[in-house]
Amino acid sequence: MVFKTGNCTYKRDVFSNFTLQVVNGKVKMDMTLVRILTAGLKAHLSFEFRVSKSKSYQSIFQHDINYCVLLKGSQESLYRRWYLTMLKVGNFATSCPIQTGYYYLRDWHLNGNLIPSFLYLGDYRIGGSFFYGRYRKNSEKLLLECTVEAILV
Repeated sequence: MVFKTGNCTYKRDVFSNFTLQVVNGKVKMDMTLVRILTAGLKAHLSFEFRVSKSKSYQSIFQHDINYCVLLKGSQESLYRRWYLTMLKVGNFATSCPIQTGYYYLRDWHLNGNLIPSFLYLGDYRIGGSFFYGRYRKNSEKLLLECTVEAILV
């Protein structure tokens, strides 16, 4: 998978900086966390595929993840394997609560063996959100939202 573009919006009372860049098909990220993130942090991931010769995307699947459970490693999953590859080129937290400080990711990419075989070749939009509460409900407290476009070749 080759990443093409990326963009994030974030809550400034949680992050003083959150920068995501795509350089040579790989993801770079810098963030400064100014508030401790406690248990209950969740992530929502969405994968959309662009139908050929169309500008619109079609949703393939969405998944909510308890981020602290992912960090603990008690369940092996595709997302956990992706996270472990990020640790090789970054300094992300490995347990909750997530402490304040500077975190980074350098030249991260997805190898072919980490991509589900049911994904078609073509253009993708991948969304990721971090939040407390229930996703897209009144009780949700959104902290960060990112969108990355990529091509699977």
